[in-house]
Amino acid sequence: NQRVNLAVYTVCKFHEDGEGFVNTGDEVGMFQRFTTAVEKEYLPVPFHSFAHAVDVLHAVSRVLRSIASGSFLSELEEFSLLISAIGHDIGHPGVNNGFLSEVGHELAMQYNDRSPLENMHCAKLYTITSKQETNVFYHLSKDQYKEVRKNCIESILHTDMMAHQAMVKDLQMLFQMNTEVFTAEPESDDKGQMMISPAEIEIFSDNDTKTKVLNCVLHSADVSNPCRGWEVTHAWAMVCLEEFFAQGDQEKVLGIPAGALGAAVNFP
Repeated sequence: NQRVNLAVYTVCKFHEDGEGFVNTGDEVGMFQRFTTAVEKEYLPVPFHSFAHAVDVLHAVSRVLRSIASGSFLSELEEFSLLISAIGHDIGHPGVNNGFLSEVGHELAMQYNDRSPLENMHCAKLYTITSKQETNVFYHLSKDQYKEVRKNCIESILHTDMMAHQAMVKDLQMLFQMNTEVFTAEPESDDKGQMMISPAEIEIFSDNDTKTKVLNCVLHSADVSNPCRGWEVTHAWAMVCLEEFFAQGDQEKVLGIPAGALGAAVNFP
């Protein structure tokens, strides 16, 4: 219950003063039911649990604040990313894509070995929203719904670590093409806070660039545990290792190549 309430609070308070998409009593009630339904679909695995989802949601919220996302992202785009954070690991079984492909799991068969976990997470998220009582998108127009669905699917699929190197290269290319803008002396507001420049806003307002930003924010939040204080980082590392070694035990029993720590880069 505490984690559900934390998730609801994080999203409700992200857009305040009547802005955003979770403000009225009906909207908050719907979001509470939606989040409760999402929580029930997460499995009691050591790392990829609902606790991880709430942690990633908080990280996404903080990153969006820190980059002044409201300067170049619409409220709808921000909302879609917050929803993606909550649902990005729904139903995670505690083993990685490589394991599913190796054992011929039904998910690997269903999705042709292409990001089976991430595709499943998207499908489960939209199964929940397809029900009237938990349709957190009920108040969106048809066009808004299409945009949110595109953003959610795109960003969740990019949490597959197989996409990591391509995302890094895209960021490097973006920086190289706009080095002069990104290395200029930043301006500050009256409180001494660094401000995003008009030139930066113009770059990030490009549709392709915004897609990269949405994907990178969720992906970076998903693997942000080492960026926390030591006690938090250590706690997450221990449950992550517990999940890795549990997969290794299964691989040993099944007589397939052990990939627990060797394939760790392909795990989240």
